Amino acid sequence: MDNNNILKIADSFLDFLFVLENNIFRESDLLKKFQNNSDIMKAYFEECPMAPSHAKVILYLMTSNSSSISQIASNLGILKSNMTPIIDRLVEHGLVNKFPDPKDRRILRVELTDKAFELFGAVKAILKESLVKKLSNLSEEELTLLDEHTLKLSEIVKKLG
Repeated sequence: MDNNNILKIADSFLDFLFVLENNIFRESDLLKKFQNNSDIMKAYFEECPMAPSHAKVILYLMTSNSSSISQIASNLGILKSNMTPIIDRLVEHGLVNKFPDPKDRRILRVELTDKAFELFGAVKAILKESLVKKLSNLSEEELTLLDEHTLKLSEIVKKLG
């Protein structure tokens, strides 16, 4: 495919991501849902308010199991010097464990704890509930199309990573 078509696809894909951000995952709406929903979420956020950088690390580890601190910093665009306090805070709240890399003990690796998976499950349930309400406004045909295209789009996007 020529470069002009690739640029056009990149523009369309970015537009799609902005539409998702503005129509589905509006940060202000999500924060309200988290604060007013689930007992797990209320208890957690009262005990440990989470900065966006902390949430990014947790979401990254959800898909990569364990990673070195340097690798997390690099992939998330967070300065390595900022990673230590982020990881320490997550350890303090029982969301991650640090351990030496079995192949190179100089490298520290980080993995999620059961508490983090429980928290992520609660977050996912709240997001899913919100999404189900929005999806219920679509016709049967639109839902079928969305299902088919979402599966295909997911497969393609996974190849980009």
